[in-house]
Parts: sequence; structure tokens; C-alpha cells
Amino acid sequence: MKKIIQSALFLAAAWTIIPTVAAKTYSTRVKKRGPDRKQIALTFDDGPDPVYTPLLLDTLNKYNVKATFFVVGEKAERHPDLIQRIQQEGHDIGIHNDKHISNWFLSPSSMNDQLVRAAKRVSAITGQNVTLYRPPWGHFNPFTLSKAAHFETIMWTDIPGDWKKSMTVQKLADKLRAARSNGAVITLHDSGDTFGAHKTAPRVMIKALHLFLSDEASAQYEFVTITTLYTKQRA
Repeated sequence: MKKIIQSALFLAAAWTIIPTVAAKTYSTRVKKRGPDRKQIALTFDDGPDPVYTPLLLDTLNKYNVKATFFVVGEKAERHPDLIQRIQQEGHDIGIHNDKHISNWFLSPSSMNDQLVRAAKRVSAITGQNVTLYRPPWGHFNPFTLSKAAHFETIMWTDIPGDWKKSMTVQKLADKLRAARSNGAVITLHDSGDTFGAHKTAPRVMIKALHLFLSDEASAQYEFVTITTLYTKQRA
């Protein structure tokens, strides 16, 4: 029995934890920090949300910030007006699976279906191909990178936990300031209906974002899309 349990635990780790750590740590195909220049990429997962995404877009517009949204395919289809607004205001749009489901629970064929469906839904609204992908919860299985080969897989340098019920505006603003650095990729969330998230967490996030973007240190940085962050600048 002990050997059976050990074998089962090893197989589970080989499908979940091991590929996730390997992809984040060693894969050259997984992008995190950008070049060492005064640019930061703010990224927002799990939307679009009919309540919080418009408020977030208003905030980004106020501070002349361009960002990247990793959207859930089925939500994008429900709220095409928000996807169009994100596009029209100059932000990047990537996908976050068709449903917000961990790749740890998907077979290779199911994961492929998630990617294809999400990309098709978003492309039907924007008229453009989707090129960016972020796995929900940052979870990789052994087939994630091969199935997502047609996309740039984007992770983060900092994920300050804005979805937590215990998070306060001031605490989150301080975490954002601590994450501020050249080439940083910071992950936040514009929806609170994901498993494990607090429903009104995006309201706290938006208030903290106001504090973060309005201070003098943030004014020294350019807040850009993922595409701009990784674009080589001419000498």
C-alpha cells in the first residue's frame, strides 16, 4: 500500500508541480521580467468583468497607462463591448483559457480545446490573432508549452495577492511599490468570481492602483503592454 501511495504521489507531482516549477524556472519560452529599462507591464487576469473592468479602464486612462489583459474566453464572448473597449484604448489582449480552469485538471486534448476556443472567441471580437497566453493560476502540465506553442507564454515577476479577502488598499499599494522595478511584470485581477478570490477584491485593487500610479516614484516609469515591454528598442 505504501508503494502504491508513493507511486500515486509521484505521478501527481509529475503532472502538476514538477512541470510548473520547471517551466517557470528553466524554460526559455516562458517570459517573465522584461529588459532593464524604466518600463513596467501591468497585467490583469480573469476578466472581463462588467462591473470592475470599466472602472479599471477608467483608472488606466487617467494615468495614461497601457496594460495587458489575459481574458477568459467565455467571459469575452459574454462581454464583447469590454473586449472592444480594451482593444480601442490600446491595451494588449491575451487569453487565460476558455474557462478559468487549471491545466493540472486538463488532458492534452482538453487543453488544446481550451486554447482554441478562447482564441477564436477573442479573435472574432477583435479581428486580430491572439498571440499571448497565461495559464490560469500559473499552472503547467507536461503538455502546456507544446500545446501553447503558437503563443507567447507570459508569467510575472510579482503577484501581490490582490484577490485575498484580507488585502487592504494600503497594504496592496505598498506591495505594488515594492514590486516596482525595471522590466517588472505585475499580475493583478479585474474579476473576483474566480475560485479562491474575494468577490469585491477588484474594488480594493483599483483603489490601491490609484495610490500606486499617482506617486512620484511611479511617474519615473513608463507603463506599457507586454508587446511593448519585450520589443527591442533601437540604439
